Amino acid sequence: MYARAHSTICSRKTHRSVWSGLQFIIVALALAVPCAATAQTPDPAASDVAANSSDQKPSQGFHFDPDKLDLNIYGLAYHPDRDKVHKENLDNQVNPGLGLHYDFHDTKRGVAFAEIGAYYDSGSNWAKFLSLGYQLKLGENWKFGGAVAAMHSDTYNQGVSFVGMFPLVTYELGPIKLNAVYFPRVANYNEVAAFGFYISVPLGRWIGGSGQKR
Repeated sequence: MYARAHSTICSRKTHRSVWSGLQFIIVALALAVPCAATAQTPDPAASDVAANSSDQKPSQGFHFDPDKLDLNIYGLAYHPDRDKVHKENLDNQVNPGLGLHYDFHDTKRGVAFAEIGAYYDSGSNWAKFLSLGYQLKLGENWKFGGAVAAMHSDTYNQGVSFVGMFPLVTYELGPIKLNAVYFPRVANYNEVAAFGFYISVPLGRWIGGSGQKR
């Protein structure tokens, strides 16, 4: 009875922690969107001048930009600890899946983004996730950063949803983007470390955007 009660309490604490993490992601996304719109608001002095112009156009504020939407196509994985993944049956390295990536705040310095998706993970289970992240721009093509993600899969954390952090590197290669992500080994959450590889395809050119590089 004690063990069952203890397990129930731990389960409740875990779900409460996951819900708190999800709330953090949702609130951060909600706050970041108006911030992105505010960042595009013209200087007051410039606004006064524009108000006197005959060709002034009303401000539209924040709006969905199809040029900032990508389709993520997963993917491959590599596990450095080959012996352990074989013993734990976590050696599936072909991880097909799909996701959506949206850059809701893009500047010369970096980009803030949100992602949602699902893929067939290393334990041959479907992993679902929602993430919020930021990457710094280095040069014309490289972006380095990371994300906080709420995840659920029977492979991780004994099948209980959890929130984790991971680094992400992106290289823009013309019509597609190459991405590499690292999932560190964390006790009770992820038993083996893994590198993940996937591509992102800009959707703007197919749904009415300009398809220009951003």
